Amino acid sequence: MPAERVDSVAIRGALVAALRAPSAHNAQPWRISQLREDEYLIWYAFVDKLRADPDHRDGLMAVGGFFETLRMAAEGLGVCAAFEASVRRHEAGIDLGTVRFSTLDRDPDPIAADVGKRQCNRHPYSRTPLPAGLTGDLEALGNVLLPPHDVARLVSAASVLSWKDRRFVADLEQWTRFDNSSPDGMTFDCLRLNGPDVLAFRLALALRRLPAWLAWIYAQRDVRLTRASSAMAVLVAEDRSPATLFECGRRLIHGWTLINSLGYAWHPMSVVIDQRTVKDLGKLIDGRDPVAIYRVGYTPHPAAWSKRRRLEEVLVPAPD
Repeated sequence: MPAERVDSVAIRGALVAALRAPSAHNAQPWRISQLREDEYLIWYAFVDKLRADPDHRDGLMAVGGFFETLRMAAEGLGVCAAFEASVRRHEAGIDLGTVRFSTLDRDPDPIAADVGKRQCNRHPYSRTPLPAGLTGDLEALGNVLLPPHDVARLVSAASVLSWKDRRFVADLEQWTRFDNSSPDGMTFDCLRLNGPDVLAFRLALALRRLPAWLAWIYAQRDVRLTRASSAMAVLVAEDRSPATLFECGRRLIHGWTLINSLGYAWHPMSVVIDQRTVKDLGKLIDGRDPVAIYRVGYTPHPAAWSKRRRLEEVLVPAPD
């Protein structure tokens, strides 16, 4: 008996919901190309590559996060989104594989209904310990949880290095949006910048590269946020191949959705991975390879929702 055809409205609904996936600098580097009525190619577009992401770690993990968001959103609509990996590098980017939609014939993922609640929150958090159940679930997803004070020094050093790094500042200049309505990039409401902060931010962009003393001052905001957390979670990987980083992005989104579903918050501190401090972080986790680091904790303060491109902007013809 042929498989039951999935309603195109349900497929589109899942694709639109998947656009809520997060990405570094809100660059949204994913692209999808329709191959058949129920099958799409998912790939990473070099046009949205960050300068401070030379090995494509951030971009490939973002695409993995896009698929995991798509998978959970589809299950919430009664649709199965089955992924088949097939990595291919080309001039426009890197293909990761294809997703085929079919009618879901089992119960949806228990947290599928919560994927729409997933969002980054840059407020200070309570320092009370996380529940044992959440800690265990995050560890099962490949995270190592560290006390915030063990990481604060690395956050300070990484932030200073970043503000002295022309690639990092160039990324900020390219992807910062000086309004609260742009469909991509980082807007000030999500960054939680007030009037004086905006002036200081503009100064940093104008200088292109900060002197060490000024970089240290700028870094203290990240240090304070790190210390105001219950834990720092570090996601580890076996290698940095495109397929592995894609899967790491999936695990990261699953963990972040779980955190939000339980009423807790998260916030990446990626500069520790992007700078040479990544070696020191690796020593803290017994030599394993860290590919993501983020704060976890509780805050009663709501966060702003970042904007997203329309589906038509990322639904493009298949690359050659």
